[in-house]
Amino acid sequence: DDPAGTNLHEKIAVIANNSGIPVIGPNTFGMINFQARLNASFTPEFSRLKEGSITLASQSGGIAHLLGFLAMRGDVGFSKIIGLGNRLNVDFSEIIDYLMDDEATRIIMLYMEGIDNPTHFLAAVKKHQHKKPVIIYKTGSAEKSNQAAKSHTGSMAGKPEIYQGAFSQAGILSLNSAQSLLDTGKALAAAHLPTGDGVAVLSGQAGPALAACDICEAYGLNIVDFEPSTQESINTFLPPLALRTNPVDMGPAWYDASAQSGIIRAAMNDHQVNAILLLTMFASANANLLEELSVFLTESKPTKPIISCILAPPGIWDESIRKLEESGSLVNYPTPERAAMTLANLVKYRSLQLRPTSDSKG
Repeated sequence: DDPAGTNLHEKIAVIANNSGIPVIGPNTFGMINFQARLNASFTPEFSRLKEGSITLASQSGGIAHLLGFLAMRGDVGFSKIIGLGNRLNVDFSEIIDYLMDDEATRIIMLYMEGIDNPTHFLAAVKKHQHKKPVIIYKTGSAEKSNQAAKSHTGSMAGKPEIYQGAFSQAGILSLNSAQSLLDTGKALAAAHLPTGDGVAVLSGQAGPALAACDICEAYGLNIVDFEPSTQESINTFLPPLALRTNPVDMGPAWYDASAQSGIIRAAMNDHQVNAILLLTMFASANANLLEELSVFLTESKPTKPIISCILAPPGIWDESIRKLEESGSLVNYPTPERAAMTLANLVKYRSLQLRPTSDSKG
C-alpha cells in the first residue's frame, strides 16, 4: 500500500518493457525449472521434488510451498514452479502462452488471487483450444480475502460467480482447494480421461464404497447398473449373499487375487462403465494379494481410468503402489472421498473439453 513502492514498481516496469526484459515478480519466492536443473528460489528443498509434467504458476509463495511440500509427500512430479508475485510484466497471460509451447509441460496448474486484465488472460487460454489442461484454484471471494489479495499482490479478486462462469467458458477447470488442485493435476498427468460419467465402484469393504458413492452422486457421477453379461461374470466370483451389484463389495474375495482380477476385468469390459473406483484397505495378512493384482493391472494395460484408494499401514505396500502408479495402471489417493472427488473432476474436465469455447476475443 506504500505509494513509493507503487511508483518504484511502475518505473521498473517501464525500464523492463522498453528493454524487452520479462521479469518474474517482484514479491516472489523465485522459480524452479527441473529440465534446466535450476532452483532459483529461497527453498533448497524444492530440488528434492520429483520431476514430472505439471507446471504450477502461483501468485502466492505460501501456496506454492504448500503445494510443493504436499507433492513431496504424495510423490507428485513437477516440471516447473513459477512464483508470479506482483507480476511486473509477466502475468498469467504470458505464462499461459509460454507453457502451451513448453514440451516439458503437459498440465498447467494455477493459483490465482486476482488478475488485472481477465479478458487478456481468458483470450490466451481460449486461443489454444484445449491444447493442454488448465486447472485453477482461485481465492479472494470473501470480502476480507479480497482486501488481503489487493494488499498482498496488488490484484483485484472480483466476484466468484463471474470468475467461475468465465473460467468454464474458456475450458478452465476451477477447483475449490489446494489439495483438490494437486489431486486433479496428478490424475490428469497420469490417467486416461473418462469418456463419460459411468462409474463402477469396486471395494474390499462396504464402508469406503458408501463414502465414495456419496461423493459420486453429489457431483454428478453415475453409479451404473452393470450389463447382464458383466453381472453374470461378477456373480461367479462372489457368493450369493455378497453385494454383487454396483457398488461391489469384494470382501468375500479378500484373499483371492484371481477373483478380484476377474471382477475388475468384467467391470472394465462393461460398455456402461467409463471409469473404476477401486477401494481397499489391507494389512500384512494380505501382502501377497496386491502383488498378484499388480501383475494383472500392469499386464492388462487398462484403457479406462482406475482411480484408487488402496491403503495399508506404512511400509507394507508403498513400493507396490508407487510402481503401479508409475506404470500408468492407476492413480492412488489416501481416502475414498479424495479418489471419488478426483474422478468427478476428471469427468467435469472432459465435459469442458467437449463444450465449444467462445472466440478468443472473449
